[in-house]
Amino acid sequence: MSTFQDHFSDHAASAFARQMALGDVIGDRSWGLDLQRGTLRFGDDLEYPVQLLGTHASGPGTWLWVWANAQSNIPEQLTEAALRARQRGEAEQIEAFAAPSLQLDEALTDHMIAMTCGGLEGGRCYYRAPYDGGALFVLLDGVPPEVQAPVALSHAPTVLMQVISQFDVDHRRMVTSFLRQQGLEATSTSATAIRAERAGEGHLDISFDELGRISNVKGKLLSQPAAPAIAAAQPEESKAPRWQFWKR
Repeated sequence: MSTFQDHFSDHAASAFARQMALGDVIGDRSWGLDLQRGTLRFGDDLEYPVQLLGTHASGPGTWLWVWANAQSNIPEQLTEAALRARQRGEAEQIEAFAAPSLQLDEALTDHMIAMTCGGLEGGRCYYRAPYDGGALFVLLDGVPPEVQAPVALSHAPTVLMQVISQFDVDHRRMVTSFLRQQGLEATSTSATAIRAERAGEGHLDISFDELGRISNVKGKLLSQPAAPAIAAAQPEESKAPRWQFWKR
């Protein structure tokens, strides 16, 4: 039976890539939520249908699922994704999905919850809508195709390095899931290495140490010079500040 950490490791890298691409689209636009229409608007030119997930209260550092917020009068059709997460949590005994509220910490953050939900919902983006005292997290529909397009092979090392530098994940599980989700052909070249290839782009060789952590990423991109080896961040090092996707 899968744990929350298993699900997060499965979806962290693809979710991270989507969020970076979404940041390029929405930029610094302000946001506005229309509950009646079920949409989130960015500036004067972008608007997307949403599913509400939950809220993060900054003071106590807690998460409240939208289905547990009895006083919000939120239309039921906007809570369907959150309810599916609850059903999964009850079926798989995952407290992070099933408990009405959660104490957040480095091992379980609001972004980790939203990234995982987006992945489990078929690869959807999310947005952190900040307000005084906290933030609302929502999933977005109808984003531009380029946001959900497969990651270019040349960009894959950046995604992998950013994820392992900011989150505690099962490195090999994260890499294997990411390569599959991105449509890359993955082959185990040894007990501690995977080669990822895409026709017309080249290949990457990803190595792991004895603890299963990424130790090196190198490769060759077609029509470009050989990509240099990339040193991996080590799990015991202090984590970098959480990536602020919505402020890219």
